[in-house]
Amino acid sequence: MTRVDEQDLLWELLEASPVAVELFDLDGIIRYVNNTAALRYAKPADELAGVNIWSLYPASQAAHCKTLINQVINTGLPVQFTDQWDEQWVNVLICPIAGPSGKTEQIVIYTNDITRQINAEERLKLVSLQLFTNQEDERRRIAQDLHDDIGQSMTALVLHLKAIHSDIASGRREAGDQIPETIRIVEDMMRHIRQVLYELRPPSFGTTPFVKVLEGLCSSMSLFTGLRVIFSGQEQLPPMSNTQAITLYRLVQEGINNVLKHAKAESVWINLEYVDGEVSISLEDDGQGFDISHRPSYGIGLEGLRERFLDLGGSFDIESAVGRGTRLYGSLPITKPGVST
Repeated sequence: MTRVDEQDLLWELLEASPVAVELFDLDGIIRYVNNTAALRYAKPADELAGVNIWSLYPASQAAHCKTLINQVINTGLPVQFTDQWDEQWVNVLICPIAGPSGKTEQIVIYTNDITRQINAEERLKLVSLQLFTNQEDERRRIAQDLHDDIGQSMTALVLHLKAIHSDIASGRREAGDQIPETIRIVEDMMRHIRQVLYELRPPSFGTTPFVKVLEGLCSSMSLFTGLRVIFSGQEQLPPMSNTQAITLYRLVQEGINNVLKHAKAESVWINLEYVDGEVSISLEDDGQGFDISHRPSYGIGLEGLRERFLDLGGSFDIESAVGRGTRLYGSLPITKPGVST
């Protein structure tokens, strides 16, 4: 490739660059702008040549840039910063261009639109904050659960053991009468601890069919809470990622917990199915329901679930009416295990 061809190629690359490039002298007279920069001003590039660049900038931005340009001229070093123009975020690099004498004679400004990157970072921060909030809420719930139920059971167990010990020490023949009740208390504690551990760490989705995992969760919740939990689901589901399985699992778990806390329901119906490339799950109760129009946002746990379903490319919805129960619905497109989600 000849030197002329190389120069033509470099000019073409400069014109095609998504970064806006503006070259001007120390008086602010534009010497060159590429296509991206011209689009910012909604004018052809050839019409911008010879225009004073500060006539194109809003006053506040012009004052800021002039201060930084003076710094660049005085130090001979480039300056980089991030700024917001209306709803657009940009990364700006101001560089000096030296003349034959070695002194700065021109300035070039590179402006890169980073709005999508900033928005993605802000969304990530919100999701991270929501995740932290959900974790703290779950820890408080588990701590309260352990304090209320396990704590009371432990107190009852200690009292029974003391009574048995007192009866034995006194030689009373009734000492053994309290042993069956003591055994029942211990068994209840064991069931409750297993339930808490099951909620904290569900069984491996890689070794157990997902439908069996949900069946186990529903049976466990029904046995432990006394709530009538009816589960139905397709036996054969296509393989799904661990992230997708956990998301569906958490909907059932969080949904049942909300029913127990708020719904005053007797029964819950859960259905899992796969249709047209999507696996969906619904949870419906026969509780008191609520007026969605008077409840504009979901609870912390359900809000976190909604965000997770949307992040995975799925959908999440909640339906309710006073006296008619509540229905949760979530669906996810199936991806093969090992595919990033």
